[in-house]
Amino acid sequence: MASSRPRQASRRSGWHLRGSAGGTFLLIITLLGIGAMYLAVSARAAEFGRQVLTLESQREDILQGNAELTAQLALLTAPEQMLARASELGFKPAGPQDVDYITVSGYQPDAEFLAPRPPVSGDIGQTALSPAYTETLGEWFSRVLGTDE
Repeated sequence: MASSRPRQASRRSGWHLRGSAGGTFLLIITLLGIGAMYLAVSARAAEFGRQVLTLESQREDILQGNAELTAQLALLTAPEQMLARASELGFKPAGPQDVDYITVSGYQPDAEFLAPRPPVSGDIGQTALSPAYTETLGEWFSRVLGTDE
């Protein structure tokens, strides 16, 4: 009977080692899978970050171009430039003798603009307060604080 004990212990020990190797293998596979997913997510995040940087660079280029075009438009439409181009094309300032007025029968011009009166109009000293308010803020403070004069 003494010889069967070591045999049982070695058998049990062998089975336990095989189970531990399987668990270790499973742990390694799981860690490799998690690592691969982490790398895939990191690669996608880096790719999208690069796209964002590219788009921001394009946006800055477009804004710079827009500013340059606005400055060019301002130079071209400056009054001095417009007068110089108009004189090159043969235009000249119109005087009273150059203007022809045409009367149109039945035309009624718009009436002059009249600003509306304020809602409360009256004397300059008159206010639009309700008659229920009979004292000023200073009078109210005096009354509340008990320093009536």
